[in-house]
Formats: sequence, structure tokens, C-alpha cells
Amino acid sequence: CAEYGKAWLLLQKFRHIPGPPPDSFLQGHGLTLGEARRQNAFLECFLNWVKEYGPTFKFHIITRPAIFTVDPEVLKLICQDVVNFAKIDHLPNRALYGQRITGTYSILTGGGQEWAIKRKMMSGIFAKQNMSAVFGKLKPLMNRLLETKIKPSVGTGKCLDIHDLFAMIFSALPSVMGFECPMGVENPEEIGRRINIFLRLIPHQLTKKKVFSALTPKKQSAVNMVIEMRIMGREMVAEKRKEMAGMDKKPDEDLLMWLIEANDAAGLGTEEVVDDIMTVYLVMDNMTKQLGSLFVYLIDYPEIMDKMKEEIRANPITDYQSLDKLRYTECVILESLRLAPVLLRGTRWLKKPMQVGEHWIPAECQFQYSQYVLHRREEYWDNPREFRPERYENGVPGVEAFTFFPFLAGSRACLGRYVAMVAMKLTMAMLLTNYNLTPVPTEIVPKIIQAMAVTRLKGGPFWQFDPTYRVAGY
Repeated sequence: CAEYGKAWLLLQKFRHIPGPPPDSFLQGHGLTLGEARRQNAFLECFLNWVKEYGPTFKFHIITRPAIFTVDPEVLKLICQDVVNFAKIDHLPNRALYGQRITGTYSILTGGGQEWAIKRKMMSGIFAKQNMSAVFGKLKPLMNRLLETKIKPSVGTGKCLDIHDLFAMIFSALPSVMGFECPMGVENPEEIGRRINIFLRLIPHQLTKKKVFSALTPKKQSAVNMVIEMRIMGREMVAEKRKEMAGMDKKPDEDLLMWLIEANDAAGLGTEEVVDDIMTVYLVMDNMTKQLGSLFVYLIDYPEIMDKMKEEIRANPITDYQSLDKLRYTECVILESLRLAPVLLRGTRWLKKPMQVGEHWIPAECQFQYSQYVLHRREEYWDNPREFRPERYENGVPGVEAFTFFPFLAGSRACLGRYVAMVAMKLTMAMLLTNYNLTPVPTEIVPKIIQAMAVTRLKGGPFWQFDPTYRVAGY
């Protein structure tokens, strides 16, 4: 009764904030959101609430009130004030059933002074002016993967799961940026397989709390994979430190050297470097999901695929600067980032009370926001549900106004956004230069799952790869 009394008193502090009535005092909006999740309409539920209650409103997580917002001014505040709007330490990607994955000090999950030092130091390797060096590593990798991993499956009648294909490509990418582990170089699909196992199991931790000894064999196997990858990471760090001992200057494109120096500067150790290694592999999978989502849309827009092929085959990619010629391809990727952003929603914790938009928000309050919802607001986008790459022909609208938000912004903006765009454009260019791709119907219609914070795909999609001519320079 005392706990219920505290919960009731807390709710009174939020009475002035509009929002949908809860299903019940004890369940909050659990029934409504649970049914929306089963219908794959979880974020559509929030979009409907935005239309009814405005861009900032309260909803209930069990008995505790939380704030949801897609107000651009509030989003700007969240991105700028990273001290008061803090990341939440107990988010599920930090560990898998008690086994540390990324920890709480990585470049993605961290906060505080250590995180600020690391981020400042890491900004150099991810700067736009360094992308030429990164491109020089990526293109030979793509050539090798085309010959060794993709070509053998072509002409056999075998259809390729596009998600598995991209998982293999992007899991191999760190191997040419200083992550010289045997698995990543020789068998990148195994890293991609492991990462996807982790990502499938991570959400279960939100609903099923089990102690380590109660794990099923399948979950124990996944935990063992995390342990093995962290051991591999420690070995990579030890070997890289030996290599660094004889160097006066680290290479511009050696990501692991940069991570080691950043952690050293922040007063952190090997385990935190391994946290960052795990983070990099998880983030690389984001590109897998992004291009996988794009191909879900391309099933229904063959004319867009044809226009991309025409542009790509007319503009051979010989160096980093030549990627600029693929303007329409970039527009297609940007539109997929709008409609199916890898980060569908995010969470922050308000430490101190403050005025947020029109409302005074008490301290110790969870804030949630959603790129999925923001990018579908008719106030900012004409026919927002239509896949229309032409929106970006004259530039990228909404970045400064915080209405286009796929890579976040401010001091929490995605460090790897330029690497991601280079890697995705190059991947599309080399695939569509060498192959004609045809979608293959499947029993399960491919769709994007919107219930979790990160985009997930269900049902492929599968595509048939048929060889085409090679443009000089590839």
C-alpha cells in the first residue's frame, strides 16, 4: 500500500501534462501498447497519440509516468543538454543475461567526462575529410567479397537473403580498419551471425528476468559467444599495443589504434576498449538493417531501382570523390533513413526539473522520442508515408530544424554517420554495377518490426542475383 501511495503521489506531479488515459492504475498503458506490439503498430500508436495530444505528452509505464516527445525544440534540447538528459545505464544492450557486451563507458553507451574525452578524440577518424582514407580500405574489401562470397552463389539459382548478405559485408568492414582478428578477415559472416543472435535475444531481457544458472542451452550458447568475442577483443588490443609501440604516428584509418588512445586518455583500460570493439560490431549491423530496410521498400518501387542502376552504371566509382556523382542513390538512402531509420526511438533520463516546451517536467523522469514518428508528421513532410527520394534533390531538409533526425544531432550525433553513408553508397554501387537484382516472392511478406528501439526485419527479403557487365574501373 505504501508503494501504491508513492506511485499515486508521483502521478499527481504530472497531472498538468496532457496524455491518453491509462488502461488502469497498475498497468498503465501496458494493454494498449501490448496489443499494438502484437499488431506491429507500436509506434503507430504513439503517432496517433501525437495527433490527439500534441508533440509532447505523458503516458504510463506501469504506474510510473513518462514523457514522449517529437517536438523539434525539445529534441534539440535533449541533444544539447547531455548532462541533464542522461543516457539510461540499464538499457539491455549493455549486457546479455549478466555477461557484459558494451558496458557503460563505450563511445555509444557512455556518459560523463570519460565519454566526452573519448568522443572528442575519436571525432578525427570519423571526420568527413578522413573519408578518402576510409574509402581506400573499403573498395578493395568490396572487390574481395564480391569475388569470394557473392560470385559463387550467382548463377546457381540460389536466392540470397539480402539481410544476411549485408551482415557479412558490414561485419567484414572493421577488418580493414584495424580490427585484424582472424574471424573478421576470413569468416565475417560468422561475426554477423553472432551479432544477430545477440540482437535477437537482447529484447527478451526486458520481459524475462532469469539468473545465469537458469539459462536455456540456446541462451547459454549466446552468452558463450559474447565471452569468446570479448576474449578475441582482448587479444586484438594486446597485439595492437605491440604494433603501436614502434610507431611515431597512428594511421588515419586504423580505428582500433584510435580507440586505444582515446581510452588511455580517458583513464580507462583494456576492458573499456573491448566495450568499444563490441560497440563497433553492433553499430556495423545498423548499416545491415538500414540497407535491408531499403530493399524492403524497393520491392514495391522497381522504378527507383531502375533509376539507381542507370545512375550507377553511368558513373564508375574510381575514388572517393566519384561517390558524389551518385546523387540519386544518396537520395534513396536518405529516404530509407527517413521512413525506416535504424534507431526507431530513444530514451533519456531527466535528472533535474525543468521547463520543456510548454510544460514543467519534474525530475527523475523518463523521456522517450521517436524518429519513426517524427519522420511521419505531416507538419514537416508532404505525403510522409510515400517513398520519394526526390525530396532531397535540393539538399537534406530538416537537419538544422531537428525534423530529420536519423543520426541524432548535437554532441550525441552518430560519430560514424559519414562512414555509414560512404559504405552504403559504395555497397549499392558495386552490387548494382555487377548484378541485376530481382525480388523473389516468399511465404512471409518482408516487413520492418517497429516494437524495439532498433529496426528489425522479418521475412528476408530474398533477391535473385544475375550477373551483368562490368564497368571499367571496378
